[in-house]
Amino acid sequence: GWKLWGLYFLLFLASDHRTFERSAQKSHLQQVFLTDELSYLTFWQATYLDPQLRLEYEGFPVSANSKLLITHCHTNRGLAVPRNYWIRTYFGKDYEVNCHTYLDSHKAEEDKNYWIIVTGNPSHEDATMYDRPKPPSEATREQEKEFYAGT
Repeated sequence: GWKLWGLYFLLFLASDHRTFERSAQKSHLQQVFLTDELSYLTFWQATYLDPQLRLEYEGFPVSANSKLLITHCHTNRGLAVPRNYWIRTYFGKDYEVNCHTYLDSHKAEEDKNYWIIVTGNPSHEDATMYDRPKPPSEATREQEKEFYAGT
């Protein structure tokens, strides 16, 4: 939630079809905005990145720290950051977020549509699990055991 004057507000990410009056500020594609009203405009679906496995994984929980696609349910367009346009926000310069499915020559989604849901690191206040180093492999552990056993 969002806190203002001691009160909490729930904000939802929403999008609607592009019109002449309503579009993204710089790219003029489908706009993405925050709203406090829960409606069909705020429904999104996380989709598995590999097209061969999408149907098989539909309805399953989303695994954290892995790439996925986020699709708007009403317009069937992907949440994207094209990284071509930046805008000024309360937090400084930021890239524009829009709702558009960017496809390459093979009709596969481009990396502009890739998202990663990152979880917090419980062992450190400011870090995320994405920042945490990967655990050593079994072979590395065996080598370390042999090394420390010899000393």
